[in-house]
This record gives sequence, structure tokens and C-alpha cells, in this order.
Amino acid sequence: MASTYTIDTYSVRLWSSRRTTELNPGVAVAGIYLYEQGSYRGYAYFYPDGTPLSPPVINPGFVALHYNLSQFAAVSQMLREEKPVYLFEYGATNAGLATGTEPTGEEEGLSG
Repeated sequence: MASTYTIDTYSVRLWSSRRTTELNPGVAVAGIYLYEQGSYRGYAYFYPDGTPLSPPVINPGFVALHYNLSQFAAVSQMLREEKPVYLFEYGATNAGLATGTEPTGEEEGLSG
């Protein structure tokens, strides 16, 4: 069964004690925690580039995503500058973050 959550708040965690050179799929070096109206809906964990990524973890009301560390800036920018942002899952291997539609050429934010 597919699920989509509208993410309206988030928090970021960066671990200072974790090396970005350790390619261990069990040791994330950064995390973004995702909330919908105060309910914890999931997280995006980031692993050093080259780390084999685990598939998403999907439970009722919860989706955990795994990304390479090189994608941290893009995900952070999406959460800072876009609205709405959706956390979705459409099956065991199809989960992620998406934005709503918007006009082209909008030129948001300082990063753009």
C-alpha cells in the first residue's frame, strides 16, 4: 500500500565522531529527521559516497531513506526552500522525497 506524508518540519543531526571515509552501511554520518504536523514520519540518513546503501525501511506511518553524503546539500536545500515536500513510498524499493509542482524559472533561494 502506497503512503505519502507532507513534511512540514525537520531537524538535522551531524555526528562529529563518525569518519566520512568509513564505508559502513550501518554508520550514517548525517541525518535529517522528518515530521508531519508534529508526528515523526521518518528520516533521511547519509553515508559516505561509495557506501552500499540499504533499501528504504517502510513501516506503517514511517519511512527511512538512505542517501550518499553527496546528496545532503540537495536534500537540505529542498527542505529549506520548497513547499510542499513529500515523503513517499510506493513499494519496498521505491521511496524518497519529492516536491509539489511549481512554475519553471521561479529562481528561489540563494543557492539557485
